[in-house]
Amino acid sequence: MRLSRETLVGAMAGATMLFSLPACALCTFTGGGGNGGVVTFNVPAVIQLEPDVAVGTIIYDASVESGDITQSCDSSSVQVRKGYLSLSDADAREDVLPGVYQTNVAGIGVRVAASTTQSPNYNEADLIRPSSYIGMIRSFSTDYNYRATAQLVVTGKVEEGDINTSLLTSRETYDNDVIGEIRFSPTSVRITANTCNLVDKNIYVPLKTVNSQDFSGQYSDILTDDSFKIAITDCSAGTKIDYQFSSTGSTGVTDGSVLRIATGDNAAGGIGIQILDKSNAVLQFDHSYTAIASALDNVPVEISLKARYIKTGEVKAGKVDSVATFELFYR
Repeated sequence: MRLSRETLVGAMAGATMLFSLPACALCTFTGGGGNGGVVTFNVPAVIQLEPDVAVGTIIYDASVESGDITQSCDSSSVQVRKGYLSLSDADAREDVLPGVYQTNVAGIGVRVAASTTQSPNYNEADLIRPSSYIGMIRSFSTDYNYRATAQLVVTGKVEEGDINTSLLTSRETYDNDVIGEIRFSPTSVRITANTCNLVDKNIYVPLKTVNSQDFSGQYSDILTDDSFKIAITDCSAGTKIDYQFSSTGSTGVTDGSVLRIATGDNAAGGIGIQILDKSNAVLQFDHSYTAIASALDNVPVEISLKARYIKTGEVKAGKVDSVATFELFYR
């Protein structure tokens, strides 16, 4: 690449006039493996992330460098500029890490450092920031490699999307000559949802027959066997499983923990049902409980439950039917 401008000579009104244009750098470049100082980060086409990735987590980290380049500039005033071509100061996320700038995808930032003299570090001298004037240099000749390092960093709650990597392009120029340019290959961010499969959405729970004299005070004995459980399979490793019984869709709830029974001509009366966990703790409706803090990959999970009657008035013999709705939460 070679730039030059010529002195102009013109005649005006019979007088010889000499005009000159502003000085401009005369720079030459050779080498660089055919790409000059252009380097490209080949980011994975898809970056898979777990939900709730912590702010500051580095999800991509790589370094690249150009081939050997020889540069010579013959000028007393070469202007140096360096920085992102599209990102601005408004995109800065210094609260996360120094030199991080927000991309177009929510929760994902980028930071880049570059140098022609050393392996770059994330210090102020090497960090890439929005394009700005760096200073002036004089005539010189040098050999160099354009080196860059880059990271994609979590800056907040991550949303899925395609990162517009053209917005991440940065460039270092001597006057109009590009001595180094950093590009990124296209990439997308996808969230790997922590999920499991519920074995049976409709669970039939048979209750033992009891007599009124079988109550010990206000409560009956446990009415269920080991079949009263919520079975879950195919969980992703690390999945947290919470569950709750919801008053919505149930036959009614009293005092937060007493499931009402259905009414009718042959219905029992004066009793409700309480649901307990495997440790005999009474479960409150519309309150979530943790079944497992971190599931193993594809290991079945069972939420063991129990049920008992509770007196709510004068006990009347009859049929007991009731519906309780449960919800599962995978995080």
